[in-house]
Amino acid sequence: MSGAAYRIIDEPQPGALAQIAVNPFWPLLAFMLGGLWCAWPWFVINAFALGSPTRVRETGFAVAGFVGIFAIAFLMGWLMLKGVVGADRVKYAMMVVTLWKLGISYWLYELQSRSFGLYQYFGGVVRSGLAVVVLAAFAKSGVLGLSSSGLWKLLVS
Repeated sequence: MSGAAYRIIDEPQPGALAQIAVNPFWPLLAFMLGGLWCAWPWFVINAFALGSPTRVRETGFAVAGFVGIFAIAFLMGWLMLKGVVGADRVKYAMMVVTLWKLGISYWLYELQSRSFGLYQYFGGVVRSGLAVVVLAAFAKSGVLGLSSSGLWKLLVS
């Protein structure tokens, strides 16, 4: 016997943040009710709290989500300048941003759900995220009001 413990490769390795781990349902609900200003950072913090083996990947998806919003907004602006998308159709074209945000949020939820299931199975303590979701929902209008920029509203809603 070498004394090495058997470890499942996908088994979460919770760290110092383990006491604030929540079900990934809560950040997803925060996205729906409060906006991504709260949800995507919460997904990243929760990935580290759970000790998710895919925490770097989850962080990358959240960062790529923000970068993607800028890229889509830039592309839509460029298409408007070139006359490909008329001003009357911008609302419909901006649905791409909404789909992007929904897709990234759901992808983060799905990716984190696997780790959460193992975390919970191995006896990890899980907190409720209801208070944060309620605060995010009430704070949404205040956060949106911090700037009148359309890009700001795309980023935080």
